[in-house]
Amino acid sequence: MCLVCNKSYIGGEAHALRHSKNKFHVKNFEAKQHTTDLANLCSSNVEFKKSVMLQKSVENAELKLSGFIAEHNLPFRVMEHLPEILKIVFPDSVIAGKITCGRDKTRNIIVKKLAPNADQALSEKLQKCKFSILLDESTDKSVVKSMAVVARFWCPQLKRVCDRLLGLVKVPSATAQIMKGEVDKLLSIRNIPKENCIGFRWDNASVNMGEVTGLKALVKIDNPYVIVVGCVCHSLALCASNASKEIPLEFDEFVRDVYNYIQHSPKRIAAYAEFQGITDTKNHRLLKVCDVRWLSLESVVMRILEQWRALKVYFYEEFKAIKSASAEKVLKMMENVYTKLYLQFLASFCRKSTS
Repeated sequence: MCLVCNKSYIGGEAHALRHSKNKFHVKNFEAKQHTTDLANLCSSNVEFKKSVMLQKSVENAELKLSGFIAEHNLPFRVMEHLPEILKIVFPDSVIAGKITCGRDKTRNIIVKKLAPNADQALSEKLQKCKFSILLDESTDKSVVKSMAVVARFWCPQLKRVCDRLLGLVKVPSATAQIMKGEVDKLLSIRNIPKENCIGFRWDNASVNMGEVTGLKALVKIDNPYVIVVGCVCHSLALCASNASKEIPLEFDEFVRDVYNYIQHSPKRIAAYAEFQGITDTKNHRLLKVCDVRWLSLESVVMRILEQWRALKVYFYEEFKAIKSASAEKVLKMMENVYTKLYLQFLASFCRKSTS
């Protein structure tokens, strides 16, 4: 029986040898060499499908890792080490063993895949729903003015209000006409109808809130019914700044002198730590008043009241030892009973204001 020709014949070894040289047998044998067996074909298809599924799983894992890096604003350099750690932590995982996503590949995935898809999805949402725009301009280290454009809208899928970056636009100067033109250009490029924008929000600078030539007046021309709201945080900061001017000068100097005398000297910091231990006071650092963040005054006052006993003993011993004029000035303020009463009043007032 010849399995190649699928024919039977009668004879011995000589007949088999003669049949193997037959041109029909040779032709059938060559054809069979290039024909895949059905069992092998099914097996190779299964292996191929498994290989494709594994490759898709690896690509999905790399997308998830790149998205994690972008979402949490982590440096791309993390991906030089994270895949290797995953291989060690999950030695039995085939997917983790095949992840080859370094710094450059992660950047390309975020810039060329994730970012365009996210931008397209955002544009499609804003084309169908109402939204508001939040603007703020800033100057970076390269002295280039940039304007951040953020869209705020209701997301039915997440069932909450979402803020998404619509664009970071470079502007030659922060004038109302230029900012208005850049916003209109950005909406036009993304095919987002201007009618869908029902509100604007920015800081309270005159270039923004001007009733005649300000950005507020320009957007009102396109839509008289658009809602324009100034920045509440900016307003509160201005209120706090003006309110802080009513604080008597001697108390403002007192909280600054306490910090400057101790925290600018490692030797005095170490000495003060010993007095904290002697008076059973918590070993906390003194805080500094920030000139542009007047709400920081609350934490500074609270820390001085917490450290009052240790501070009073420290400055008494400091003045006694070296007769320092600065230490004497602080000590006289601490010996004045009205100083602590005023600080307690400020602390109580700040707590009520922030709550």
